[in-house]
Amino acid sequence: MTTSPAQHPYRRDCHPHEQVPATSMLPLWRRVHQELMIRGQKWNLPTNVAMVLVHLHLHPEDSEPAAVAAANYFPRQTITFILDLLEREGLAVRQPHPNDRRRKLVVLTSKGKEKAEEMVRDMIAFESAALRTIADVDLPRLQSFLTRYADALAAQNDRDLKA
Repeated sequence: MTTSPAQHPYRRDCHPHEQVPATSMLPLWRRVHQELMIRGQKWNLPTNVAMVLVHLHLHPEDSEPAAVAAANYFPRQTITFILDLLEREGLAVRQPHPNDRRRKLVVLTSKGKEKAEEMVRDMIAFESAALRTIADVDLPRLQSFLTRYADALAAQNDRDLKA
């Protein structure tokens, strides 16, 4: 049975606001984000904690708290809270840095690695299953367009930062 948008308890109507032009992608990104966040509810972790867990799994070389904060666009104090929670849940530990005793590294525990792997596998399966339901999707072309769109946004940010 298909659930209509109004039937899902976390889903909100994402109709464009009157101030947003019809050509804007913002309502679509909000809708995509909403569906990913709904999917993420199954892991029983706050969204920001889940993001950091997956980051540490996919990018263990970026495991210093400041690097984790920068990579996820979170304030440093938010990362401290997230790391405290990951440690309480037995998903990660902070360890001394091998070359600088003032710094720490965040390392996933075996439980953390298993959970992060499960999360990544699930999100890929979720995304793949959804894409398979779109009969006329040209995935390479969609990926190419979205890459060019992201590149254009980055270039616009760079231009605006110089101004």
